[in-house]
Amino acid sequence: MNMCTLQKGDTIGLAAPSWLMTPEKAQPIIDALTGMGYRVKCPDKLFANGWGYAASPEERADAFNQMIRDDEVKMVFFSGGEGADDVTPLLDYEAARKNPKIYLSYSDGTSILNTLWAKGCGRELYGQMPGLVTNISEYDLGQFERFTTGLPEKHTPNTQWHCLTPGRGDGTLLGGYLLNFTYLVLMGVIPLDRDYVLFIEDHEQFFQIEAESAFIGRFEQCGIMPHVKGLLFGHYSAPVNEQLLERLRRLGERWNIPVAYCDDFGHGDNHAIFPIGEHAVLDTTAGTLEY
Repeated sequence: MNMCTLQKGDTIGLAAPSWLMTPEKAQPIIDALTGMGYRVKCPDKLFANGWGYAASPEERADAFNQMIRDDEVKMVFFSGGEGADDVTPLLDYEAARKNPKIYLSYSDGTSILNTLWAKGCGRELYGQMPGLVTNISEYDLGQFERFTTGLPEKHTPNTQWHCLTPGRGDGTLLGGYLLNFTYLVLMGVIPLDRDYVLFIEDHEQFFQIEAESAFIGRFEQCGIMPHVKGLLFGHYSAPVNEQLLERLRRLGERWNIPVAYCDDFGHGDNHAIFPIGEHAVLDTTAGTLEY
């Protein structure tokens, strides 16, 4: 299958499987994407609010599936939030396999992106959300354009990397938000039949270091660690939390894998993109991630 790509003039479909979208929130995003040279489509139920604080899972899935099935849509762009796990059982994966396209999201979108990958649907990119395009940085724009039009040879850093355990490892690249990814492994969505290089992120606005350490402990016990050959952790706080670095160092030493920390991706100022499912080589000594 040829790699799914996005070119100027192509159509981007918006979806909101994890939060309550309104016309007021959507219009600046539509204007920004149009200004970038793309066409934009909105599904019929994009602004549904069946639960009041969110659309019902059926409404959110109907909207997402409409974008999956639309032949004109070359990329489905959706945000994080809460509730993607309600939607994943309701998505039309058969249609997604027959009509491959790009899917770009981050945070709570971890659940949908990795499930789409596991079911062989299109091309999944992690790291950005629609709201970013209304005031996009040069670094984020460069990431958007490079990964939607092709596959760069390597990750482009924008911050200092912290090598916590040195080494080099390679495998299939997967990851995303820590809690979502751990849940996917526990649910059997992530196949434990190969080696992985993982990118993982979380942020102190959601959990302080005590809780974060506990979540890392649960992650270590979910079953995937014997298959992990390298781990890159993304932005957690500014300044860097030294206790988190020490916690990640212990993880790397316990499992004898290379581990590094950086601020290139996550819930911070930088939003690097990672191509889920590609073969990757992580070298924490050199501070590189190659595809």
